[in-house]
Amino acid sequence: MATINTKLIDSLAQVILALSAEEQRLLGRKLRHLGGETQQPSQFELEQFFQTLGTLPLDPEQPSLEAISDIVKDVRRDLWPAE
Repeated sequence: MATINTKLIDSLAQVILALSAEEQRLLGRKLRHLGGETQQPSQFELEQFFQTLGTLPLDPEQPSLEAISDIVKDVRRDLWPAE
């Protein structure tokens, strides 16, 4: 059985929760594009993704880092209750 890197998962969750709706849409599209392939996206695809991301307006409703941290703590408590 593969070892689960919970710190990596927590970090990814924090990043995903910090994304705006448009950024989440782009991420979802990128993930669907990869479609389960283990192949890394090409440098061109990454550059294009970040260029598109850089042109998007800031999300005025983006939660603060403190709010994101609180959300992640709540999720951790729900997923891994104290033993």
